[in-house]
Order: sequence, then C-alpha cells, then structure tokens
Amino acid sequence: MIYLLDENIQFIPEKGLLVSESGKTVNLSENSYRFLKLLLEGESSKQTIINQIWHEQRGVVSDSSYYGQIHSLRKSFELVGLPGSLIKTIPRRGVKYIGKVSTSNYNSPVNLVTINDTETPVTSTLISSSQNLSFIDKNSKGIHSRRNLDRLFSILAVIAVCWLATLTVVVFRYLISEGN
Repeated sequence: MIYLLDENIQFIPEKGLLVSESGKTVNLSENSYRFLKLLLEGESSKQTIINQIWHEQRGVVSDSSYYGQIHSLRKSFELVGLPGSLIKTIPRRGVKYIGKVSTSNYNSPVNLVTINDTETPVTSTLISSSQNLSFIDKNSKGIHSRRNLDRLFSILAVIAVCWLATLTVVVFRYLISEGN
C-alpha cells in the first residue's frame, strides 16, 4: 500500500520513500517513516507516538529526539515539494498531518518499477541491491551507477597519492640541496 499526500506525493512505507511527481525521491530514516505512517493513520498524541516509535529503546526518550523527527519530516516534505507546515504542532498535545491523504494498492501497471522483487509505482526511485545502487530517471534515460562513482573516487585517490609522493620528493630534494 502507498499513501498519496496532497494527491501528488507518494509515500511508500515498505521502502521508506517519499516520491514527488517529478521523480524526486527522499529516503526516510526508519524512525521518520514510522512517525509519518502514524501521522497519516491519524495518531497525534506525542506520548503515543514516542511509545510506538521508540518502544524498543529502554529508558527515557528525550523531547529533542521527538522534535528532531518532526524537523526531519518537515525538511523531507520540502525536498519533495510539500510544505513543512502540513505537519502542524498541537501545543502540549503532539502533532497532526493536516493535508489530504489517500491510499492506493497500486493496481495500475503504469510507472511500476521493481525494487527488491516488489513492483512499486514511482516515476523514479532508488534501487538498492547488494552489488549496485542505481538511480533511474525516466526523464533523462540515464543510469548513474554507484560502481562508476567508486571508480571515480579510486582514480582520484590514486592521483592524490601520486601528487603527495611527488611533492614529498620535491621537498626532500629541496631540503637536501639547501643542506649542501
């Protein structure tokens, strides 16, 4: 099941993703997507949300963790084009999602992408696998592979090491020539 926020932003809880109409994708942390799911299901009580999200942590969860999650969700909303103000603070009670929300079982075959053997309706998304991380963007038809980024960083590391070795030799020769 996916949630449609304000009729154009997809929230895919199984993947912890927010996806805009233009294909911008934001990965939510585990606590953030659990928090958002509770808000979309109508939960607004601060204490209930804290108990549900941080139930596995022993001891007291600080208010800063709670407010940090709210801040993080608002920033994630803004990244996909939703106003952060859709998460409204209710003084001394909690928070509430005040936008439109609907659910879909994604029966339509349009824009389905396979993520970890599950079909998910998105225009673009991050695909994780044990060997490769790719960003698929239907608009540019390009695939940017993590493997290519790893190669680039390896090449840059080799160049940096060669440059440092050359610099060390030059400085060493300079010091030897000054000593004579």
